[in-house]
Amino acid sequence: KLESIGFEFKRQRTRTYSSWNRHFQELVDFKKINGHANVPTHSGRLGAWVSNQRTQYSYLQAGKYSQLTIDRYKKLESIGFKFKCWPKYSDWNQRFQELVHYKKINGHTNVHTGSGPLGRWVDDERKNYR
Repeated sequence: KLESIGFEFKRQRTRTYSSWNRHFQELVDFKKINGHANVPTHSGRLGAWVSNQRTQYSYLQAGKYSQLTIDRYKKLESIGFKFKCWPKYSDWNQRFQELVHYKKINGHTNVHTGSGPLGRWVDDERKNYR
């Protein structure tokens, strides 16, 4: 019945597909700049997208419906994307890379202590320096 009124079944799917590819390309670009594909989850749209890919991966592993297809999984895996980051940000070098990324975006390293894990880490580093 939908076909009789010219309903386009593929349109939404194409938009979702191209949106995923656009974010994937942003991730590839991020990796070229930073040397890794582990975008901090609080880094805007790309961070949120990366977090969603990890969530979708957990659904896939649990046998639940997931928007992460095998092809998408393989694409992410091919660039060294880590689907599991546990414990999150426990590595000093990872937090340092977050700070480098923060500086590239904001032009400074004055992260507010109330701005989440990176802010707490910066505060701890300042205390350790004293």
